[in-house]
Amino acid sequence: MQSALDPHGEQADALAVLFWVFTAVLGLVWLVTMAGLFFALTRRRDSRGEPAQAHPAVRRPMLIAFVAMLSSTVIILSGLTALSFDGQRAVFGDGAGAAVTISVIGHQWWWQVRYEGKNGFETANEIRIPVGSAVDIKLTTGDVIHSFWIPSLAGKLDLIPGKSNELRIQADKPGVYRGQCAEFCGQQHAHMAIFVVALEPSEFERWRAKQAAPARPTAHLTQQQNVFASAASSPSPALSEHSR
Repeated sequence: MQSALDPHGEQADALAVLFWVFTAVLGLVWLVTMAGLFFALTRRRDSRGEPAQAHPAVRRPMLIAFVAMLSSTVIILSGLTALSFDGQRAVFGDGAGAAVTISVIGHQWWWQVRYEGKNGFETANEIRIPVGSAVDIKLTTGDVIHSFWIPSLAGKLDLIPGKSNELRIQADKPGVYRGQCAEFCGQQHAHMAIFVVALEPSEFERWRAKQAAPARPTAHLTQQQNVFASAASSPSPALSEHSR
């Protein structure tokens, strides 16, 4: 399920508020405009008509209507602009206080994920984050333009060749949040999905420590290694004769 109207983080909440405020304000503007148009089309006029004038006088009601429309336009656009900048500040953050910093590199058609810092490690097509903590995502691309988008956690941001962009995400509750490349990047673009798994902080730290630890060979692999080592130290008679 991908929906920007189902927010589960501070950044996504800010975008959802912007969406509903813009929808309400612009819907009201549309209704007022349609009401004015309907009034103009249905208003009864003098059957005698009005003579054409080269320089018609500006009537007071027309002047008042023009000033009112101009003033309301400036006020509405200024207010929406201020809300947009405030929403951007919430989405991108100030670069401080992030619990985890992750580098995401887009490829055709998969996501390379690097956890930075001491004992860093890499994964692919999945990001795990602690619930309730801000996470900074550094976005770059290894080939063409991609776009990183987790609708329930944050807005989308492009990955552009030769440029690094940064995005902050945060999940308010545990869960799996699906994301998608939102910029057409080739034949398999539709399959370029990514999942953000939000875990409780203690569970995340256990997972992180396990990922950063050295890999442990299983008993089956150890047995195979012993067989190969034994074969290498004791070559077959035919091989020895051929060598001589």
